[in-house]
Amino acid sequence: MVTAGRLAGSVAWSAAGRLFQFVVSLVALAVIARQIGPEAYGVFALSWVIVGLADIMVSAAPSDTLVQRQELRAGHCNATFAGAMVLALAAWSLIGTGADVIAGWLGGGSALAAILPLRAATLPMNAAATVPTALLMREQRFKAIAAAGAVAGVLASLAGIVAVLAGAGIWSLVAMELVRQFVSCVLLFRLARWRPGLRSRRADATDLLGFNLSTWAAWGLTYVDGQLPRVLIATSLGTEALGLYALAYRLFDQASAMLMVPVYQVLMPGMARMQADRDAARRLADSTLRAAAVVSSPLYFGLAAVAGLLIPLMFGERWLAAVPVAQLLMLLGVRASMSIVQISVVRGMGRPHWHLAGAAIGLVLTAAAVMAAIDYGLLAVTAALVARSFLMWVPYAWFVQRLTGLTAARQAAAAAGPTLAALAMAACVLALVAWAGHAVPILAMLAIAVVFGAVVYLAALAVFAPAAAAFVRAALGALVRGDVHGLRALLSGS
Repeated sequence: MVTAGRLAGSVAWSAAGRLFQFVVSLVALAVIARQIGPEAYGVFALSWVIVGLADIMVSAAPSDTLVQRQELRAGHCNATFAGAMVLALAAWSLIGTGADVIAGWLGGGSALAAILPLRAATLPMNAAATVPTALLMREQRFKAIAAAGAVAGVLASLAGIVAVLAGAGIWSLVAMELVRQFVSCVLLFRLARWRPGLRSRRADATDLLGFNLSTWAAWGLTYVDGQLPRVLIATSLGTEALGLYALAYRLFDQASAMLMVPVYQVLMPGMARMQADRDAARRLADSTLRAAAVVSSPLYFGLAAVAGLLIPLMFGERWLAAVPVAQLLMLLGVRASMSIVQISVVRGMGRPHWHLAGAAIGLVLTAAAVMAAIDYGLLAVTAALVARSFLMWVPYAWFVQRLTGLTAARQAAAAAGPTLAALAMAACVLALVAWAGHAVPILAMLAIAVVFGAVVYLAALAVFAPAAAAFVRAALGALVRGDVHGLRALLSGS
């Protein structure tokens, strides 16, 4: 049975692994970004447009389909593995042979054409890891997944740093991805202790086809939605502007991966087990929305408040123009913490076609927003994307209400208090940095800002969300005392 305490424990392990990867990746990115600059980073960002879209087909969608099924047979796993590998090899071949055409279409030039064939070599590795990852998620072995990701992240970062210091330039980023995916694939296979077999019936593949088709379409449209601004920025504003946007978005994306991806990995399978219990699904969605807002709001707004210190310190003065872009993107964090819970509910409750409908609406809104703002520059495009993300709250809030009975008003209320507290915290930190930033060494100023922000957030949370503040104080007290049983009881609502 899925309980809040067990869910929280799983999320904690997954988030801990993601946090470790975030720190290691940030250090590697700082070293590499200083060496290669915004233009080369923008070219590499374009490689994600085509490789990432193919990856949706070969790994993300099939993994989701296996996790969501209530009954899983060996034939399902074998059929998924074979299908994913065929798609991956075909995509790798097409990308390799069409690299020049793709680079010309995306505006990446000869540099993009050169890296695409090797960059796409990650696709078979991701396809191979699809079934082991899904099996570990179904078994709620998130500690194992976190360990594999942490080891792969460290080795990939070391490879990238060594390569860039040796003068590899943009190829150091390619090396990072190849090492990351290879190590991750090997470790996941060992941890899952699963081996592909030949036993599979036609019915095994057709059982998965309906959910797979909707998942491919939904995640595909979502991915295109995220990559369309990059293509338009590159073709209209240039690869240097794209590099600034891509780095700023990488900070936002890494923060999201640290918190939101673990929530999805745990909550979606949990919801799948609760499809027949609407009341339990409603309670779980409500508690997860509140917990996600309490944790994510101060992270995103805190990063926005210290971006002016953090970005030049980590990446150098060449990246100063990325500061306001990153600050705007962090506003997406409020929506991201709700969005990932809403999508988990929709998909876990067996409605991938609803997710597909939402993705289609989102893509239309993104195209309209970017086209309207592109002539006014990078900041205008970023602001338009933030506005578009909040508009998408409406259909997804309705989806969750239909599936669980959790009203749109309660969904909004779950994030309101923590968001207001985080806004107050960010304003105070910005004022502190503006007042004392130039008089204090930058590392000391960052440390002071973090401690000051935490104190202000807890105080503001007591005003705007008293119940959440009491929960945080109790959880922190249990952690300080080392009271594991008390913490588990608190997380389970006892």
